[in-house]
Amino acid sequence: MSTSNRNEKAGLQRILTGLIVCAGCAIFGGIYEHFGHGVYSGYMIYAFLLPLILSVIPGVFLRMRDAEMIPEASGRLWNFGVATLTVGCILKGALEIYGTTNHRLIVYPVLAGIFAAASVIVWIAKNAGLQV
Repeated sequence: MSTSNRNEKAGLQRILTGLIVCAGCAIFGGIYEHFGHGVYSGYMIYAFLLPLILSVIPGVFLRMRDAEMIPEASGRLWNFGVATLTVGCILKGALEIYGTTNHRLIVYPVLAGIFAAASVIVWIAKNAGLQV
């Protein structure tokens, strides 16, 4: 199997995984909202948009342009950041529905930013020909 076939398969797998995560978040949010006794949270309702906008749409865009796929290490770091942000969003929504807050939730966007920055650094390093 050639490298381009492997990259194409990995790209399709990332898109499919992103779609499954989007559907899972939407179903989870819907069920949670249903049992929330009429209390709703925008964080919970729209949590599915994060993996859709940050993973699926860029993946589809790259496939349509036949662009070179993102290196595996960079893609994994990016996905960790998206997952961290999504989990933080769901947790924030659950706490809002419960009627409380927690100042420690700032950890989620900070960690997501660190993962995203690390992903970009690895991607730049790979494009510069460095071994990462």
